[in-house]
Amino acid sequence: MSKKKLINILFSGSILFIIYLTIFPESSLCIGVKPGNVNLVPFHTIGNLLFYHSFGDFIINNIGNIILFIPFGFLLSFKYKDINSLSKGILVGMAFSMLIETVQLFMENRWTDIDDVILNTLGTSIGYSLFKFLSKIYKIT
Repeated sequence: MSKKKLINILFSGSILFIIYLTIFPESSLCIGVKPGNVNLVPFHTIGNLLFYHSFGDFIINNIGNIILFIPFGFLLSFKYKDINSLSKGILVGMAFSMLIETVQLFMENRWTDIDDVILNTLGTSIGYSLFKFLSKIYKIT
């Protein structure tokens, strides 16, 4: 299998996994099983989960949103050579996250949350930065 084909499969897989977890209910993670809502206040949900819910809920939502987008950010620059700066990677990750949140706005049991955009964008930037760091060390092209 060629390197390009492998990158395409992995990148597509990361997008499909993100769509699966953000659009379809997952009762084991308590995703999409309660009535949805909208939060447009930055850091409101993050703080609410930190101070008024269990540590497990905080980890699943906040750390989960970051981790979910790390592979996407990592593979982004690998697949698209013209995304050659962190700011471009951040913009693509933020746009993809905003698209997902917009779709969730029209779904009954989904939350549209600015905090998810913030956390997903952070995950994209971590993945992108990790790729750039490793590409310098291992001469990945």
